Amino acid sequence: MPIKIDKDKSIAQITIDCPPVNALTSEDLKLMHIAVDDLSFDNSIKVVIINANGNGFCAGADRGEHSPEEGTTDKNIIKSIHDNLWKLSLSIHRCNIPVISSCHGFVIGAGVFIPFSSDFSLATKDTYFKLPGINFKVLLGMAHANRIMPIQIVKKMIFTGEPISSKDLHSFGGLLSVCETEDELNKAVNFLATQLTEKDRESLVISKKLLNESEPHKFDENFRNELDATFNFNNKQ
Repeated sequence: MPIKIDKDKSIAQITIDCPPVNALTSEDLKLMHIAVDDLSFDNSIKVVIINANGNGFCAGADRGEHSPEEGTTDKNIIKSIHDNLWKLSLSIHRCNIPVISSCHGFVIGAGVFIPFSSDFSLATKDTYFKLPGINFKVLLGMAHANRIMPIQIVKKMIFTGEPISSKDLHSFGGLLSVCETEDELNKAVNFLATQLTEKDRESLVISKKLLNESEPHKFDENFRNELDATFNFNNKQ
């Protein structure tokens, strides 16, 4: 299975396992947002961890699905990818309980939307985050990056498509912590998750809702606007 789900007491873990680079198809995105939605309303679960197998967290949307050849992209496939990407981001951001992203290696394109939608993100020291959409007429990532980074850093990341290191992202407040190794990362993520399970679930639910409502930017609405703008930009009459 490309998306694996495990439960241990009050902790649920969603693992991306799509070799070789964990690129996600529209079906993978759909499976993920359904999993997050289901766990959101599972009263036995207090925290969700999203991680990945392999050499990197996620290489983004599977380009083999939506651009097999130059100029032959199926609009319905693009709509499906956009729809499921929107739903995945929304499901993580609005999940009733805290979501922790555990990142290693590379986090690219649509893959960035997962940790940037989460409540907590941790990474290894060699992890980098990249939004290369400007090179492919994909105008996405601004709402997510703007949620956790200063505007000038966001603009550099979006306008150039260049990566940002986990060290730099941490310095801007976009990561909770940076770990030396994957083993240390797993320990840090599990320690945080265990801390959260010690809290009353209803208190976590109410607190997260209030915190989401206090965010200065209209995150979900802005992301929807980006998706619509990208689709329209690439499908001019």
